[in-house]
Formats: sequence, structure tokens, C-alpha cells
Amino acid sequence: MIKVTIFYPVQTGQWFDKIYYLEKHLPLSKAVFGEALRGVLIEELIEADLSEGNVSYQIIGHLFFDSADDFYNKYLPAKELLFEDGLKYTNCIPFLQLSKVLYGDYPV
Repeated sequence: MIKVTIFYPVQTGQWFDKIYYLEKHLPLSKAVFGEALRGVLIEELIEADLSEGNVSYQIIGHLFFDSADDFYNKYLPAKELLFEDGLKYTNCIPFLQLSKVLYGDYPV
């Protein structure tokens, strides 16, 4: 399984519309990825330590796919659409990471 993680860092002067992100962008993303998307997990920061050298992320999104190809085959054709919609909920520049899930044990 592949996990695509999108990190939205906390930075001075940025804004993030969580309601738009959850109610508009997330459904758009789910429609773009369709059946290739195996699961979604969205995290929100509760407390930040912004002392020198520390980095915090206000929102972290996780998208799960069977393979990197499943992600790229849907993402690349819709990249511009997703980016343009992103401008409606934040001025933050996100970081994207693809990871291979080696182990998972989730509470029920």
C-alpha cells in the first residue's frame, strides 16, 4: 500500500480555510481519484511549538492507494485542477510525500 501525505506547514502570514478544504476540496479529490483511492485520513494540529528550528503542520492529509501508479495515473491529469482549487482554501505551499506503508495497526 502507498500513502500520499500532504503537509500544510504553519507559517506566519498564511491562512487555511478548513471548512472549504473538508467540504469542497476533499470531495473534489475523492472524485478525481475515484476507486483508486483506498482511504483518506485528515489530521489537524492541536498545539504548535514554533520555537526556533521546529516545524509544525496545521493540516496533514493522507491518501491511500494500492500503488504509486494508481496515484499518478489519476493525479497527473488533474494536477492543475487540484492546484487551482487549493488556492481557494490556502496560501500555504504544501509538501507532498509518497511512502510505502510497511506496517499499520489501527484502533477500531
